[in-house]
Amino acid sequence: MRILLVSTTAIGDTIMATPFIRAVHQCYPQAHITVFAHHRRMAVLEHNPNIDTLLPYYGKGKKLVRTLLDLRRGNFDLAIVIHANDPDIVPLVRWTGAPQRVGWGESKSSHLLTHTIYRTNPPEHFLLHKKRLVESIGIPVHDLHTEIFLEPADSRRYKSEIKPWIRSIHECKGFIVIHAFGTNTKKWWPLDHFFVTADHVLHRYHLASVFIGDTNSLNIVKLHPMFNPNRHFVAEGFSIRESAGAILHADRMLTTDSGPMHMAFALRIPTFCLFGPTNPAIHGPIFDHDRHFVLRREPLPALTTEEVIRDWDHWIFREST
Repeated sequence: MRILLVSTTAIGDTIMATPFIRAVHQCYPQAHITVFAHHRRMAVLEHNPNIDTLLPYYGKGKKLVRTLLDLRRGNFDLAIVIHANDPDIVPLVRWTGAPQRVGWGESKSSHLLTHTIYRTNPPEHFLLHKKRLVESIGIPVHDLHTEIFLEPADSRRYKSEIKPWIRSIHECKGFIVIHAFGTNTKKWWPLDHFFVTADHVLHRYHLASVFIGDTNSLNIVKLHPMFNPNRHFVAEGFSIRESAGAILHADRMLTTDSGPMHMAFALRIPTFCLFGPTNPAIHGPIFDHDRHFVLRREPLPALTTEEVIRDWDHWIFREST
């Protein structure tokens, strides 16, 4: 049997597909499983033992001939659209010729699918949403934990750059990872608030701060007047997997609702999550509740550093008792 699983959107969505990739593999252990994922996000799926082939999606119409050939050559028996936003995805799934094509009834191209279900109202958590889709075709999902499979190479830059820097800071016992931005500016918390919180964490808990993110975000961090290279490390040029390697070795993470937040969840790192316009009941942690702390304010910039520091201290105290 040959199965195609489709998840072509953001980093967090791609990571949240992993419980269902695992469930399909457990249900069909002899099947050849291909995952069709965005080429910029598929790194988080590398080395996943539940995947036989990773097939890149380049975006609407990009490298179309190559994509069409790769999809048709797959000779798939079953295709499941776990998550996709681009309007070409369902037609591409139809192009594969898979006799069974599963996805969401809200799609404008749902008539090209052979099995659909609809979203609930009110909406359910993203993972429960996908669980219902997969189980609707008889594939049981027993565990909603997400996962990333890292290799030793993914931690090399942590060991060669971050670890020596931590050792150079007087009385520093470790570090937290900070992700301060996101694709939607409404999800951002003011950067100076992050610096104030980071300095509190350093002074009280002896944990320095490592900022991760894309090049533009990290340039903003370095140019901020509160940036201090003796307190704040900027993980410049780190790949997605190298950033995951840094998260893996962190004591904790402070983050907006973003892909790196879901990386921390998958790596079982205690995470303090700042939510604004998005609802944590839909996009926040659904497992390891005792490990994570969620704080929401709309608009997010209205959340004060005093509130975050108070709840951070409460979070640490709660775990220590």
